[in-house]
Amino acid sequence: MPDIVVVGAGGHAVSMCETLRSAGYSVVAFTGNSPNSTLLGLPVLAQVPSSHVASGGAVVVAIGDNAVRERVWIELSRWVPEVQLPSITHPSAIVSPLALLGSGTVVLQGAIVGSGAQIGIGCILNTGSILEHECVMEDFSSLAPGALTGGRVRIGARSAVSIGATVKHGVSIGSDSVIGASSYVHTDVPAGVVAYGSPARKVRERFQGETYL
Repeated sequence: MPDIVVVGAGGHAVSMCETLRSAGYSVVAFTGNSPNSTLLGLPVLAQVPSSHVASGGAVVVAIGDNAVRERVWIELSRWVPEVQLPSITHPSAIVSPLALLGSGTVVLQGAIVGSGAQIGIGCILNTGSILEHECVMEDFSSLAPGALTGGRVRIGARSAVSIGATVKHGVSIGSDSVIGASSYVHTDVPAGVVAYGSPARKVRERFQGETYL
């Protein structure tokens, strides 16, 4: 397995480090806004060293904000077109062999991915989340810890389903939307909104550049 540089030095990067090590990867450094510091005993660098990529090393983008993760991914792919961006699955996760995972997607501790699920590029399935059969997660979307879906749910690009939320089978969530923690989503949610409650309802529009958490 290639050595890994983790892009990001926040909470999601800490979780990713444990998952990477459990999956048998060697994490050699993080990158972040505080270079010349350390995280989990590893150096924090200003950027991914070109020598790391040239020697066959891989990169994981561990940034929790979906839109920021997408932007960093695009910048990194343009800067180093040959960079390896593998999908990562924690050994305790259960992923159906009939599911498809895009590059850079991470499946953390205890998560479950059902048969026929299709997960795009750079998605996060966080600790204990469940994505049931034939669901679709579009690029850079995320399920927070304990979030779960019924079957044939569709989650749009960059959308986030927050901690402990439940999405009823067959529901679609548009792109760039956020579902609040512990919500129950029983009808379709449009793009670009914040929705929460039980049952979940649209509360307001999201503004451009708004953070997810």
